[in-house]
Amino acid sequence: MEPIDEWTVAELKAELKDLGLSNSGNKEELYERLLDAEEEDWGDEEDGFDRSELMASLAGAVVSNRVAIGAVVAVVMLVVAVVVAGPSVLEMIIPAKEAEPEVSVWEFTIEERNQTDIQTFFVNDDATETVILSIPLPRNLSSVYVGGYWGEEDEQPGGIVGCDKVTIEVYDSAVNKSNQYSLSNTDAMSQDCDADKTEPWDKIWYQYTLDLPNITGFEGTQEEALALWEQYDGIGTGEWRIDVTVDVYTLWGTVCDCEDGEEVRLTISYIEYEVKMAKVVPPEPTE
Repeated sequence: MEPIDEWTVAELKAELKDLGLSNSGNKEELYERLLDAEEEDWGDEEDGFDRSELMASLAGAVVSNRVAIGAVVAVVMLVVAVVVAGPSVLEMIIPAKEAEPEVSVWEFTIEERNQTDIQTFFVNDDATETVILSIPLPRNLSSVYVGGYWGEEDEQPGGIVGCDKVTIEVYDSAVNKSNQYSLSNTDAMSQDCDADKTEPWDKIWYQYTLDLPNITGFEGTQEEALALWEQYDGIGTGEWRIDVTVDVYTLWGTVCDCEDGEEVRLTISYIEYEVKMAKVVPPEPTE
């Protein structure tokens, strides 16, 4: 700032008026007041910012950006809550990462039980006898055998002129997971005239067989083990429909069989099984 000799009283009063300060007094008082004001301005510049301008800017921001200020206040409050409450608040904000499914060794055991049903009935010529084998859930079948045999006293080779044509058909369309069976069978129809009612060689038979794999020691998660178990659960349940039909089969001309039908003995054998699943617990390490 210039020395006092270079200032006039009028100039000093004008400067003080521009600064909003009192401009009364003699020249020395005016000069001292202006000098004090200049030193205060230099001090503010050395601090790096103008406090009065900062306060004015904040006031304007509050008026024009109330929403933004509210968001800042909310963030500040959240930070304070995290600092005070600690991990419990963090768990609410950021959910904990789900643990990976545990991989274990699973053991499957299969328990089986044999069941046999024998029915004998007379089927008239040109008639059909229907037999229903109903297997409800949660049972399972690993094997199903259907066989029928028959015979008449006068049906001997060379001594008859006719006999009966017997047909046995098995329908498994209403059976659960029947596509997993392999099937062995004789022809569905027999025209033999020398049936002698002897077992076990039934004239017509069907054998449905399910190959159960060795699934002991399966390693995987519980979900994977249950999916494997469900593949072999409920197999064979539903209705097995068996139709036995007898028709006249004439060897010579129109001469018919004298018995007008057949007494058929139908054998149904099946093996039920149950699968149990358990987790193999590893042995505790020895010291």
